[in-house]
Amino acid sequence: MKKLAFLLLLFFSYSSYSQLYDGQKFCESSEGYSYFPLEIMKKKLFWYDTFYLETNNGTKVINGKTYIEFKQVWKDDKSDLFYLREENGIVYEYDECCQNETVRYNPNFEIGHTWKSVSGKNEYRIIAYDGKLKTPFCDYENLLVMEAKMFYGTYTFYYLKGHGYIGATKDNKLISCVTPIM
Repeated sequence: MKKLAFLLLLFFSYSSYSQLYDGQKFCESSEGYSYFPLEIMKKKLFWYDTFYLETNNGTKVINGKTYIEFKQVWKDDKSDLFYLREENGIVYEYDECCQNETVRYNPNFEIGHTWKSVSGKNEYRIIAYDGKLKTPFCDYENLLVMEAKMFYGTYTFYYLKGHGYIGATKDNKLISCVTPIM
């Protein structure tokens, strides 16, 4: 009985700690929010057999445009930075290689829409807006599903309104998912 009580307490603490907006639940969509919310301050994500902590580091002006800087710190303490901004509902990512930006998501894109990164190394395609993904923590529904052909492999990325990126598959196997932060 004590184990059950502990597990319930742990689950509810995960759910409440992982809120991004008032009243938001970890496994549920937040209607009225974007698939790419830039307000998220911290997320923990598994990726294959490791993990990273992603934090919002505030704003940075690049080429006269204001981006949100996100830092990913991996289990081995290596880190990556990336920059996103939103204008008129369209989310752009700054691509350092080309000193220009790539559309990461446009809410007007329909299923089947394909576009390339400014570098030409990556190609994206909208697969669905009603996707599903089962992770060890949640059974998600109503997801934006995007195929990403990266220079290092092809993945399927999943996004939940109000939460953003929540997981990825490769060859129909789960390789990444958001996890509650403890």
